[in-house]
Amino acid sequence: MGIDFLGNKEQLLPFLYTHISEETAGLPGPVGLVDLFCGAGAVSRCFKSHGCRVTANDFLTCCAVMTKAILLNDGAPEFRGLREAAPEIFAGESTRSPYERVLAYLNRLEGREGFIYGNYSPASLEQCEYERMYFTRENARKIDDVRETIAEWSGLLEEREEALLIADLLFAVSAVSNIAGTYGCYIKFWKPKARQPLWLTPRRFTAGGGGHTVWNCDANELVGRVEAPIIYADPPYTKRQYSAYYHILETIARNDRPEIGGKTGLRNWKEHSSRYCYRRSAGKALEELLERARCQYFFLSYNSDGQIPHEEIRSILARFGETRYWEVPYKRYKSNSAVSRKPPLTERLYLADLRERRAALTRDGGAH
Repeated sequence: MGIDFLGNKEQLLPFLYTHISEETAGLPGPVGLVDLFCGAGAVSRCFKSHGCRVTANDFLTCCAVMTKAILLNDGAPEFRGLREAAPEIFAGESTRSPYERVLAYLNRLEGREGFIYGNYSPASLEQCEYERMYFTRENARKIDDVRETIAEWSGLLEEREEALLIADLLFAVSAVSNIAGTYGCYIKFWKPKARQPLWLTPRRFTAGGGGHTVWNCDANELVGRVEAPIIYADPPYTKRQYSAYYHILETIARNDRPEIGGKTGLRNWKEHSSRYCYRRSAGKALEELLERARCQYFFLSYNSDGQIPHEEIRSILARFGETRYWEVPYKRYKSNSAVSRKPPLTERLYLADLRERRAALTRDGGAH
C-alpha cells in the first residue's frame, strides 16, 4: 500500500541506508536524522526502523500527514476518545482491533456530495465546462464522506490517529484515481482500477524508538531551526512542481475547499512552488540550505536529470566541507508504458562532511 510519488526512494533504500550508516557509524545512538524533503516517508520509515530519532519535513501537507502516520504510530492506536464518544462504532464481535473497526466503519459510509464530488468527478459538468474524470461519482462521494467524517471526529482523535486515518484515505484515493501517474491530468476513459470501490485498508506499522517529529514548512526556512548529527536532503530535481502534480491529494489532506480553475481543477500551487524546480534558482537554494544546516553530516540525493549539474553540486558542497559521492543506475520515471529515448539515469548520494565547519563556528561563537 503506497503512493508512487515522483522521486520516491523506496527502491533505493538499501543503497541509501548502506552508505549513510557506514559514514556515520561512529555516532552514539540513538542517532538523530533530519529528513528535510520527506515526501511519502520512505526514508523516514527506513531510519525509524533502524532506531534513529527522525525529524521529518515536507512543504506539502499531504506528505507531512503521510509521514506523520508512519513516524508517530509504532502500532495500531486505541482510539480511546472516539470509543468513549461513539461506542456504537466498536460494538459487536471483538476479534478486530479498534483501528480495524474504525476503518470498517469508514468503509460502510454511504457517501455525501461534497467538494471532491462537485469538482473532480463527472458531476463537475454541473458547475463548469469540464467533465473532470479523476474519480467516479460513487468514489468521489465516498471520499467526501470519509474526509468529512474524519474532520468531524477531529476533537476526539489524537494527532497520530487523525494523521493515520487521513493517510489511509490518501492511499485508498490513489488506488482508485483515474490518472496515468500524477494528478496533473486525468484520463478521458475509465481505467479498470478507477471503477473499483474506494476501500481503506489496514496498514502494517513500523516499530521504532520515540522522539520523532514532523514539520510542514519550507525546508530552507526550517533547516536553521533544527539540529541533528545527520541531515538528509532529497529536494525536487526537475521542473515538475509537486504542488501541482499532487494537488488533489493536497486538497484532501487539507480539507480546505480552495479556489480552483482550468481543465484539471488546479488549486493555487504557486504558493507552494519550489525554487529547486528552476535551473536559475536551484543551485542558490542548495547553497543556502548548506549555509544554514546545523549538522555534522549533510547527505544529498540527486540524479543526472536534475536542474543542478553534477560538477556544480560538487563545487557547492566543497565550499562547506570534505565531499564524496556514490552512484547507482536507476530507471527513469514514466507515467505510461512508452519507451523513453532519453539516456539512463544515474542516481547519486552526495556527502558533505560539516564537522570541521561546525567546530569552527562553535569556537568562534558563531554557531547558529
